[in-house]
Amino acid sequence: MLISDQNAGVPRGSMNVLFLTSTLPRFLGDMQPSFVLDQAHAWKEERPNDRVAILAPHDAGAVLSENIGEVEVRRFRYCWPENWQKLAYPAILPNLKNHPITALLILPFLIAEFLATFFMVRKQKLDLIYAHWVMPQGLIAYLIKRICGTSYVLQNHSSDLEIFTRLGPLGRALARRIIRGSDKLFCVNAKQRNFALDLFEGSGRQEMEQKIVTLPMGVASDFARDNQSSYDEKSLFRFDLGTISRLSRKKGLPFLIDAVDRLKRDGLEIATGIAGDGEDREALIHAARSADVEFTGFLQGADKKEFFEQTKIFVFTSVAAGSDVEGLPVSLLEALCLGKMVIASRDTNIKMLPEWDLLKEHICFLEDPSDIDAFERAIRQVIGLDREALKVRSRQIKAIMSRYRWDQLIQEYLGACGISEQVAP
Repeated sequence: MLISDQNAGVPRGSMNVLFLTSTLPRFLGDMQPSFVLDQAHAWKEERPNDRVAILAPHDAGAVLSENIGEVEVRRFRYCWPENWQKLAYPAILPNLKNHPITALLILPFLIAEFLATFFMVRKQKLDLIYAHWVMPQGLIAYLIKRICGTSYVLQNHSSDLEIFTRLGPLGRALARRIIRGSDKLFCVNAKQRNFALDLFEGSGRQEMEQKIVTLPMGVASDFARDNQSSYDEKSLFRFDLGTISRLSRKKGLPFLIDAVDRLKRDGLEIATGIAGDGEDREALIHAARSADVEFTGFLQGADKKEFFEQTKIFVFTSVAAGSDVEGLPVSLLEALCLGKMVIASRDTNIKMLPEWDLLKEHICFLEDPSDIDAFERAIRQVIGLDREALKVRSRQIKAIMSRYRWDQLIQEYLGACGISEQVAP
């Protein structure tokens, strides 16, 4: 990776980097995931002389331009009036599935994102585009490179590569072009990496073995920095079980509610907290009316940290919902980095973590959360662990997962991109 010496607005030896994404918090307190923003902040902290910006879709009520800490945020409009911009938030694939008419916004979205990126490349002389999701951001980065020569890296999060395969041979060929044109493709788990590699054959696959790597998203550095045990003698738990997730179909929350309800009927009261918001909120509240379940709403900052501290065991029950599959839930990584005991389903893709062989002895793995009998047994098993056993597991889990704090993980991302440590101005 070349570092420009003469970019506008950045010192010699620094880079001008644009993170390109289709999702970003739109305002303070927004429930949109912040992992792109967290990564950008980690990049800026590791390389303070770099100019770091994010380009994301606009939404009604969001500002077009702002600085969040040391990171510049720009948002592009793709439809007028503003309240017709219904494609990007909360997420593109669920929006298309729930409201097929939003497909009419795909072309305006692509055109607007391309033009906004093009003008930023020309005006700011960008060194690197970091495209989150191969579709649509990877496509935009590929086109920009063809026109302007700007290097790009890709981040694959969930099922976006599958979109290309649905388009047949032409779609697969386009996916291969986008990946080949990149400096690096990061996949958040090994399953996604294998899917990407399977697009190539023979010598082409061998070449991609070095370009396509597995690196999950990280956890905000200040979130998991303290060394206090999650299960010390002073810990008071408001919830026996808890989860933080988007309240959507692929999170498998009805199975958690069903298991807790059945345990209650068997005489075992399990105080359960579900943090988050989403399109299935009302249906889930209705389903939980007879169980001891509290819906806290969307949490962030100190409120989110308090929820983690007040929850004894965390449960992540992701299930594949057709082509809408989980990458690796950031909230699962957060729980593990805090040393929490977790129940995690197969479709969280936790087994794809490189540390799985070390981690599997310290968590409760649930093959299929729809098997409520097995789910009940898993809950009984972990609820029955005493505080000392939980403390031992907590220390081991935190030690295994320490690399996933962003202040640690960003160095792996930079190293994989061939970017050296910051050169002093």
